[in-house]
Amino acid sequence: MAKYSISTPDDQTATWVELFFDLIFVFSITQLVGLFHDGVTWTSVGQATLAFWLVWWAWGQFTWVLNAADTKNSAVELITLLAGAVAFVMAVTVPDAFGERALWFAITYVVVRIIGLVLSILTSSKTDNQQSVALTFAVLSLGGLGAVIAGAIAGDVAQYWFWGGAIVLDMFAAQLGAKSGDWRMQVEHFSERHGLFVIIALGESLIIAAHGLTGHEWTVELAIFSIGALAMTFGLWWSYFASAKDDLDRVIEEKDSRGVNVTELLRDVFSMIHFPMLLGIIGIAVAVEEGIAHPDHVLELEARLMLGIGMILFVGGMALAVFRAGGGLQLRRLVIVLITALAVIFVEGTESYVPILIATAGLFVLAFAEKIGEKADIPEAAEVAE
Repeated sequence: MAKYSISTPDDQTATWVELFFDLIFVFSITQLVGLFHDGVTWTSVGQATLAFWLVWWAWGQFTWVLNAADTKNSAVELITLLAGAVAFVMAVTVPDAFGERALWFAITYVVVRIIGLVLSILTSSKTDNQQSVALTFAVLSLGGLGAVIAGAIAGDVAQYWFWGGAIVLDMFAAQLGAKSGDWRMQVEHFSERHGLFVIIALGESLIIAAHGLTGHEWTVELAIFSIGALAMTFGLWWSYFASAKDDLDRVIEEKDSRGVNVTELLRDVFSMIHFPMLLGIIGIAVAVEEGIAHPDHVLELEARLMLGIGMILFVGGMALAVFRAGGGLQLRRLVIVLITALAVIFVEGTESYVPILIATAGLFVLAFAEKIGEKADIPEAAEVAE
């Protein structure tokens, strides 16, 4: 390959510039929680979902592009940093994305997307089987980008319709782009990027909790809630990384090693299914912030719904991802998280730390049950090997 090429045929791992880029985007998750400062309503949930889709789609586009680019190339690093700088401004405007700063959010989003599309075309320019994908996706993406700008200008109810339409147009562009050619994937690198995003997002939820602690008098109720929230976050980490992530990677890598085209599988498992999973983290963060603000009060039903549904989306979403990859139905995980979520939602008349402790206990039960399940599977695997 020529020295001036910014695409790479070699396997690569996540680089420092990618991690820095991810940190900027995950900052948006903290900002999205700000959309709920006036309460958990259908409007705030809709706003958070729409805004986060745009943030997620912009980040996801770069994840696909950088998967095929030489991320240690100076030009790629500079382009990525430029996009990160614009994305930072976008993140700052998130809390008012449906207010006075809607156009700021829309413009910075569009600029980030355009930078990514240009990099995609440059990366694929020397690769015939990817060039048609990059060009087709870039052209079809213009509709969604235009809808975002139009929505910001129109404002009010029209903004929701335009931005919802942008989501449909984005998915249409991705579907047709995939059918126009092949996009070479480095599976391990792609999975690693999403794992890093998840772990940073979980870290941001801890920052939200810590920030709430700094402005309150430390009471017994607050201490119990904070310890419970910390343990719950550790449980969420365990539910993703301790076993499920390995199962997911193993199934995908087995298919990839057999020569199966896993591009659509990676799109579904990571780009699509991880979106509601990360929405779940946002919902959990909203509930934690509400509980820390009023540790001696009852956690309102809206906050308990955010906590319970957030757990279903994140923990149950990982089961869906493994199932979509062909790893089987993780019924144990689904049953435990559903029971835990229902207990969180329907517990009433108790201090705010009780739902958090219930969620934590459910995650610990899940961790124990899955470890027991792994040990039970070892003899079966040995028998198969023999």
